[in-house]
Amino acid sequence: MFIRESTKLKKNKKYIQHQLVESIRTPNGPRQKMILNLGILDIPKDKWKELANTIESELHKEILLFSGDPEIEKLAKHYARIIIREKINKENENINRGHQPPQQEEPQYETVDINSTTTSDCRTLGAEHVVIMTMLDYGFDKILSELEFNNKQIAYAKILVAGRLVHPASERETTIWVNENSAICELLQTDVNIYDNALHRTACLLYKNHEQIEQRLSQNARDLFNLKETIILYDLTNTYFEGTKQNSRLAQPARSKEGRNDRPLVTLALTVDENGFPKQSRILEGNISEPGTLENMLNKLSKENDCFFAEKTIVIDAGIASDNNIEIIKNFVGFKYVAVSRKQSYENGFWDDCVEKEVKTADQKVQLRLKLAKKDGEAFLLCHSEAKEAKEKAILEKKLLNFEKALNKIKNGLTKKGTRKKYATIIERIGRIKERYSVGSLYDINVKEINGIVTQIEYSKSPKGEAKERKTGEYVIRTNRLDLNEEEISVIHRSLTTVENSFRSMKSHLGLRPIHHKRDDATAAHIFVTVIAYHILAGISKKLRANGINYNWETIRSILSKHVRVTTSFKTKDQSTICLRNSTVPTLRQQAIYKSLNLTQQPLKKVKITI
Repeated sequence: MFIRESTKLKKNKKYIQHQLVESIRTPNGPRQKMILNLGILDIPKDKWKELANTIESELHKEILLFSGDPEIEKLAKHYARIIIREKINKENENINRGHQPPQQEEPQYETVDINSTTTSDCRTLGAEHVVIMTMLDYGFDKILSELEFNNKQIAYAKILVAGRLVHPASERETTIWVNENSAICELLQTDVNIYDNALHRTACLLYKNHEQIEQRLSQNARDLFNLKETIILYDLTNTYFEGTKQNSRLAQPARSKEGRNDRPLVTLALTVDENGFPKQSRILEGNISEPGTLENMLNKLSKENDCFFAEKTIVIDAGIASDNNIEIIKNFVGFKYVAVSRKQSYENGFWDDCVEKEVKTADQKVQLRLKLAKKDGEAFLLCHSEAKEAKEKAILEKKLLNFEKALNKIKNGLTKKGTRKKYATIIERIGRIKERYSVGSLYDINVKEINGIVTQIEYSKSPKGEAKERKTGEYVIRTNRLDLNEEEISVIHRSLTTVENSFRSMKSHLGLRPIHHKRDDATAAHIFVTVIAYHILAGISKKLRANGINYNWETIRSILSKHVRVTTSFKTKDQSTICLRNSTVPTLRQQAIYKSLNLTQQPLKKVKITI
């Protein structure tokens, strides 16, 4: 082997490449065969032969007589791994295309030097296998092909989605994962060059076609799993950006649901069915008004009316359930609603004629007390949850305690020298602690003063505060589904936790947060790739739950991460080098997951090459 320099002129510009070549004999005489394109070498020319010899020694597992330059050895190992990988990929392609005979099942014996055995190029296989096969079930390739994506763009799109499920990260980090840690390209049988700009452009192209892609994924899930979609859950969440976002339409300051009010936010609106399968999503400004987003969602759902099997019930929480939105739902034919009521109090005697009913949740952990009242074409369900009461009481008591401590600190300062006692100053300080602890309206506070100097502060719980403490753990659900009893209404309302779990999964398991992109199109593309990943995850989770596997995706991913693809090399007695590319044997838990998903336990065949 030796290294040669190749020069090309293109548009009056000189391009240089270095190539590793070997001389071979042919019927027409000796010829030079290129083994590997090395790019541009950054080593002196007098070192080229040493590098070529070291690469050859690495390929043949030979020990160098004299120790060479450590930098040369490092480069040689790198290029030797690439050569072996390319030979294995070529052999694998030939097997898959039927150009090679099937592997023989008969025993094959070789005399080998066990001291020469090495294992290299270990890559994760299990989670990628699950994701790729689920995308195949969803017809993801066909969807993109009909949207005129070419083969490379389809491969990039599948890598993006699989990356978000298996190794959620930026496009740059995904590129490193694909090139160094994952066997996904072997699974996809693709040899495309993976680089971050290509992934970024593909993500933007996916978002450009987001409506068609999401509609087709939803339809295919409906057909695959025979989904009834009678319950539609709608909610919004927001997530934050790292760094500043200037001149952005999406990134806006607002109240963060993750407590990151110091960062600009973007909002994701999502509808899912009662089984957690996403139907549609929208990416909105961070400061969007939640109630104002409902009508557009209903318009989209009504256009798909022929795709639904039965009347639809829209389930929304108090943030969206304004009186105006309730009227909007009523005006849509075929839509009913179950909503958390915004009304804080009801007239005396409203619940007097109602019989209280006690029920437990499906997990038997939470006790609920329910009262149902039907008036003016609506049903109102008063719910009291013991778990909710304990949680709300703990939060409220902490706020009340801290508020009173702060108020007493101001009050005690009135008797000390050197403290400010002016009326305007004291009122301002009280206003600040009211804003900080958000419970000032639950107290009657009387500030006494003489000639503008405060002399005394008195406070006590107001009737509103006492009522607030009595009503902890209570909420009211309103609906125009008069055919439902107390327990049925409560069950439908509690299904809102499904969409909350969807948001939690996207943020925690699928890399939705935080967002580092600067441009709005890149931000929207990042979020939409996560939404596609959640479509695929919903199908995986459905199959696993049906077979009694209730782990969350993070646990499934961890279990499957131990199923890997490795290359084992060893030197034979006749001085050849054999490289075997094979997968590890799945563990019992990995086998259970594959069986539940009806997948083969060994998605890739064994590949053997001889050097």
